[in-house]
Amino acid sequence: MFFGMRVEPGASVEATDGRFGTVEEVVVQPGTGNLSYLAVRYREDLVRIPAGMIDEVPNPHEVRLGLTTEAAYGRVAGHVAGTEDSLDEGSQLRIPIYEERLQAAVEDVGLGEVRVHKLVDEVEETVEQPVTRDDLDIERIPMNRPLNVPSVARQEGDWYVVPVMEEVLVVQKRLMLVEEVRIRTRRVTEIAQVRDTVRRERVTIEDDTVRGVVGSDPGPSRRRRRAASDEPTMNRPIGLDGTE
Repeated sequence: MFFGMRVEPGASVEATDGRFGTVEEVVVQPGTGNLSYLAVRYREDLVRIPAGMIDEVPNPHEVRLGLTTEAAYGRVAGHVAGTEDSLDEGSQLRIPIYEERLQAAVEDVGLGEVRVHKLVDEVEETVEQPVTRDDLDIERIPMNRPLNVPSVARQEGDWYVVPVMEEVLVVQKRLMLVEEVRIRTRRVTEIAQVRDTVRRERVTIEDDTVRGVVGSDPGPSRRRRRAASDEPTMNRPIGLDGTE
């Protein structure tokens, strides 16, 4: 008899050769609280596992039996839950009440098999890879100048200069002073007559004022007044405008 044993519903019941079932109900003795039996779901049956069949309870979620699965079921086959209406334990009448509970479980089921075949396909691929090469740039520059000494190859920056020389036949020309021609100028003065018609302007002024303008010719009205003034007259005052 196990005293103070605590087992939780849903605990796994293990036999010596594997899993036996799952605890659905824990029944204890009234007053003492000691374990009486476990209602365990074994396959399709709900069987009673008395406390005497339990070998070890490592934790509230695991119960171990000291029998094989077949032997344990053989011992409790006559104690299927629900076959007895009541149990007389000592002086007390105990009536167990059971119910079915739905429990979902996951089970591995083989759905078939998959065959994997590895094939080798030949395909044409184009891969771009940068490559480097050296190209030559050649420039021909005409020089055509005489040299006193041969020129040698030289390096000018990125250019390698290779001189190309040849010997040429030179025909030389020289300038000869044959004669000098001297030229000078001398100034000669001559009198030349040129006849042509030219025009010139002159100004004539006729003055008809009373007193007259110095250097101007008198106008007709002034001549008449001058002629009249030659006659004897009496002295009379005359205004600036010529009126008496």
